[in-house]
Amino acid sequence: MSQARSCAMCARWRPHVVYPFVGLCTHWGKLTMDTDSCEHFTELVIDNRGIYWVPEMRSRVTGEEAAILVRRGVRVYLGAYLDPDVREETYGAF
Repeated sequence: MSQARSCAMCARWRPHVVYPFVGLCTHWGKLTMDTDSCEHFTELVIDNRGIYWVPEMRSRVTGEEAAILVRRGVRVYLGAYLDPDVREETYGAF
């Protein structure tokens, strides 16, 4: 399937906060790679009143800011996936 219809371009996909090439498919409820795809692809439509996640910035932005970023080629998402076990990947301080 083409890159244009990959998980990374789907409105139902939430990239992992730490590893943005992996994410949660909200349709299937499972983790997928950004290059995966399926027949349930849904194009993301930016709403000026929405809030979006920008992996490059590791931050949320408003819909107006998201529209500007998308025109510049930056990917935005409806949200991010935070792995509940991410605490196991952090190092404790002594």
